[in-house]
Amino acid sequence: MPSTPSTNPTSTRRRSRRHATRAALVAIALVVLAACSPAQMRTWYDSQGIDHSQMSEQQVADAAQVATNYWAMVFAENAELAKFDWVLDDAQLYRLRWCESTDNYSAVSRTGSFRGAYQFHRGTWDSVARQHFPRYVGLDPASAAPRVQDAMTRALWSMTGPRSWPVCGYRV
Repeated sequence: MPSTPSTNPTSTRRRSRRHATRAALVAIALVVLAACSPAQMRTWYDSQGIDHSQMSEQQVADAAQVATNYWAMVFAENAELAKFDWVLDDAQLYRLRWCESTDNYSAVSRTGSFRGAYQFHRGTWDSVARQHFPRYVGLDPASAAPRVQDAMTRALWSMTGPRSWPVCGYRV
């Protein structure tokens, strides 16, 4: 009997690569679109009621570059966190999160061993982070932003399926 696309490892890798490529292309497009010119910076200053009349052209250009760099960083981080969005949809994440922590992103188990909305053990969190999101190694799962916890959960699910959540994983 042929395996289904969702359980075929080759198909899953291909799908993962397609999604990662698509996310990278979207990130590049967003960075290009996020470029801020000095004229746009002045328009933004005006819309915020900021008097920029005493600023030199170079200061406005520098501020525009800072804004561009900031938004490029934000878009790149969002694209990185989205690379496993295909693994679980939001409704599935919600069911897992509700079962694990009653939808509490800062939850900590009684023993302190399991942390965050999806009750990660720090060792598991760091292992997944090392492989997929290195900037989050060492971060306490219970203090991580919800988007980061969701991304880490999707990455772990892509590797182990429901096995990492022995009770709640099978309720998704």
